[in-house]
Amino acid sequence: MIATPPGVYPVRGVVHLYRRPNLNKRVGGFLAGMSAASLGGIAALAWGTYGAQLRFVGQRLGTGIWGKLVTSLLILGEASVPLYFAFNQSMILLQQKLFEDVLKEQGVNSVRQISGNELGGLNAYMQAKAAKHAAEKKSRKTIQGRAIHYASSAAVSAMTSPLASVVPFAPVLLSLASGDKATVPFMSQYLCMRGIKSYQEQQAVAETHKLAYRQFGIAAALLSAVPVASWAFAFSNTVGAALWAADMEKRDEQLF
Repeated sequence: MIATPPGVYPVRGVVHLYRRPNLNKRVGGFLAGMSAASLGGIAALAWGTYGAQLRFVGQRLGTGIWGKLVTSLLILGEASVPLYFAFNQSMILLQQKLFEDVLKEQGVNSVRQISGNELGGLNAYMQAKAAKHAAEKKSRKTIQGRAIHYASSAAVSAMTSPLASVVPFAPVLLSLASGDKATVPFMSQYLCMRGIKSYQEQQAVAETHKLAYRQFGIAAALLSAVPVASWAFAFSNTVGAALWAADMEKRDEQLF
């Protein structure tokens, strides 16, 4: 089997989801409900606060086109926050079901448990990482070290949050530095199935396969940066991750 580059899987996820009515109907129903709530929230905020926010922004940018644009972006962001928390749990459950269904479609009814060799490699990696932890903590005490640490953390959440649409391409810039870690949420279900359940151990897998995870992460971030559509691409990225996991199972790829 010819290996598909990891960066192609998010695009394959879009195509696969589009061609599977049994999958995209569920996603479409969720997005329809979320969109209705979103429009209601935006309309309420715009009606109640647009004038006040425009006056506030206008003190610095004026009330012309730039002031109106920034005010509109603020309202979109403000409406997205409660929406995210209201729909986040339902979204996670739907993503998990999509992942399982795609694996089964690809003929993967069960996945391999982590082997003894892989477990040995994981333990050795975790021990080496623990030995460096003290030095990393010291580096974070500097301004530059803290900036790098927080940028990496931000990349993880930016790729999976619908707030990505408010600031287009911010997830892409962050993923250039931390795309491997930002891919972990998409592959977490597969890694749990294999017996790697803790986030630290899942990060170790991402760091071991940094190039592959970063390729997937950057491609997924590019899709997530499309204004308004980041919710939909969060589902297609999940489908892409499931296709990648299925291919790894078929190739019997080792994690360590």
